[in-house]
Amino acid sequence: MIELLSVLFYVWYLERNSAPWVRSAFFWILCVGFPFFCIWKEQEDFPEFSLDWDEFIGCLRNVLWFTLTGTTVLIGLGLLSDGLNYDGQFLLRFSEYIFWSFLQQIGLQIFLTRRAQRVTTNPWAVSGIAATVFSLIHFPNPALMLLTWLGGFFWSLTFQKTPNLYALSVSHGWLAVTSLYSIPPQWMHGLRIGPGYWTF
Repeated sequence: MIELLSVLFYVWYLERNSAPWVRSAFFWILCVGFPFFCIWKEQEDFPEFSLDWDEFIGCLRNVLWFTLTGTTVLIGLGLLSDGLNYDGQFLLRFSEYIFWSFLQQIGLQIFLTRRAQRVTTNPWAVSGIAATVFSLIHFPNPALMLLTWLGGFFWSLTFQKTPNLYALSVSHGWLAVTSLYSIPPQWMHGLRIGPGYWTF
């Protein structure tokens, strides 16, 4: 709750009503720093950060079907809605977004999924809880909330089987950029959340 309320407070109030240094300090100290602090305090080892190639491939193999299905659905949606807007910069945008994907996967998996596992041992319920909180952060953008819930659910489910953040970040970054090119901008409102959603 502390993390969710901090992010919502940042998005809904600080982002538009405070000085840049206040926003930066709040974002990095509380929104990003707080979950990192909790993870550091509660975990003795971090297998999710393993650079083991076999673990990366194992996780990538598990998330591959979801990533390919998501890519196909998104491109199909773009064709049907005449929303495809490819500018030839996919790999550049993907490489730029991958770090942000990695940060989000840390929060989604190590922070949310691991805590949801304390509530229930059912992996589907765990993924539902993590995905719901992840989706709420993207309120009030309905298209983005739906996409983040679906992605969050399957990434969390994969993480419980094969915990590797790098492979999940590849899937996350790939699908995020694909959605940017496939879904009509008027549906996504420029990926904006909070009050900025209505100013698109």
